[in-house]
Amino acid sequence: MIKHLRHAAHHARKFMHQAYHGTRKFLQNVDVYANMAKKVLAASQPMLQDLGAEDVGNYAKKAMGRYDQAKSDVMNIHDRAEDHYSRLAAAVQ
Repeated sequence: MIKHLRHAAHHARKFMHQAYHGTRKFLQNVDVYANMAKKVLAASQPMLQDLGAEDVGNYAKKAMGRYDQAKSDVMNIHDRAEDHYSRLAAAVQ
C-alpha cells in the first residue's frame, strides 16, 4: 500500500510540476504580446486622433489597465503560494 501511495504522490508531483511550468511559460508569452500591443497602441495614438477614433484608443487603454491589474493579482497569488510552499517544505524536512 505504501508503494502505491508513493507512486501516486510521485505522479501527482510530476503533474503539478509540468502544469506549473507549462502555465508559467504560456503566461510569459502572453505578457510579451501584451507589451507589444501596448507599444503598438502608443505608436498609433496620433493616427487614431487624426482619424477621430479616440474612443478606440481609450477602450484599448482601459483594457490594458485591466490586464495590468489581472497580472498584478496573479503575481500576488503566485508569491503567496511560493511562501506557503516554502513553509511546508521547511516543516516537512
